[in-house]
Amino acid sequence: MSRAPAGDDDSLWRHRDFTRYFSAAAVDLVGSGVSSVALPLIAVVSLHASVWQVALLTFAERLPPLLFSLPAGALADRHRKRPTMIAATLVAGVALAVVPLADASGHLSLEVLYAVALISSTATVFDSTARVSYLPSLLPRHRLLEGNAKAGAVSSLADSAGAQLGGAVVAVLGAARSVFLDVASYLVCALLLGSIRAPEPTPTRPAQTTTMRREITEGVRYVLHHPTIRPLLLVGTAFTGAFAILTTVWSVYLLRELHYTATVLGTLLSVAALGGVVGALAVSRLVARFGPARVMLSALAVLPFTEVPVLLVGPGRVGQVAIAVSMFVQLGAATAQGSTQRSIRQAVCEPGMQGRMLATGQWITYGTRPLAALLAGACGTWIGVWNTLAIGAALLSLPFLLLLTSSIRTMHQAPTAPPLRTRPEGELA
Repeated sequence: MSRAPAGDDDSLWRHRDFTRYFSAAAVDLVGSGVSSVALPLIAVVSLHASVWQVALLTFAERLPPLLFSLPAGALADRHRKRPTMIAATLVAGVALAVVPLADASGHLSLEVLYAVALISSTATVFDSTARVSYLPSLLPRHRLLEGNAKAGAVSSLADSAGAQLGGAVVAVLGAARSVFLDVASYLVCALLLGSIRAPEPTPTRPAQTTTMRREITEGVRYVLHHPTIRPLLLVGTAFTGAFAILTTVWSVYLLRELHYTATVLGTLLSVAALGGVVGALAVSRLVARFGPARVMLSALAVLPFTEVPVLLVGPGRVGQVAIAVSMFVQLGAATAQGSTQRSIRQAVCEPGMQGRMLATGQWITYGTRPLAALLAGACGTWIGVWNTLAIGAALLSLPFLLLLTSSIRTMHQAPTAPPLRTRPEGELA
């Protein structure tokens, strides 16, 4: 493979293709930050959705990873990843364009939002699977943590800017029309991905007798038998499930119970994303000094306490500041542990399994999110939104306990190369 390598003494900020890679993700997230403010407002305020209907919207958004992650991973390992990323990005943009167009024609409804969420999220599954598994072809393995951290910092900063921009734009243009900014961001993202010049390695073609189902099965077995990847995914699954419960009812609680405005909601999301920037910038040095296990354990131990201010404060400026600080810490800790475990999984995984490893991880980890959304909707309806938030906060302690009792707790150095693969008994040859 010929590409402009990033040597040990080279700054990744000067790596042209890596810069285009994370810039595409940043532009995407700026647009998505606008929609993260606009879509809840459309559902809760404009369309007067109930807690259960908001949960159904979240369910529609989070169902595609459960349905399509595995075939997306097989596709990423079979074909070049960059064309998949570009095509999926454009599909997501077209789907979101339906929201402002339907609003302008007077046909915007919850059913339209459900369909848009389902289609755009499906496209995102194929895009994100290809995009994350594409990074090891741009950077050497010993620089993956640095690459993930830098990309995460830029992405978190973009997410913060998008959320803050979303609050301002929604106030000026209205929630539905502001979604056009997200549509434009997908177009710019596709152009940036198309400008990457590094040749992508030719994927290893499967044997003629190999079917996609067989490849998917091999990927699942590879992950489930891997001594490092399996426990990390179990921890990630517990975290994602608990977090999905919280985020399903979070906007409903802030908008209806605490009477926050679109500007306040955007500001809180923006401050939280800035915490992600700090976590991403600090993680490489923290891992180098304390080791990956201690960094992940410390970050996960903090997370349950960051939900306490949301549960205790009332309306008003003091409560807003308390929630902003707690969300800043929460996203910083979540980003630090997420970048660390993602880099470990990429480093120990074989090149020909990167797409399927990532997809299997998404299927297992993100597969809990639609179920968690329905559970949150049911709990929010039956026992109240505050009680549902309390349950989610308590469940955030589970990832820490799982990691503490796993073999990963003794990992003092980040791995830089995958071990020789030993095919588990019964795995397809």
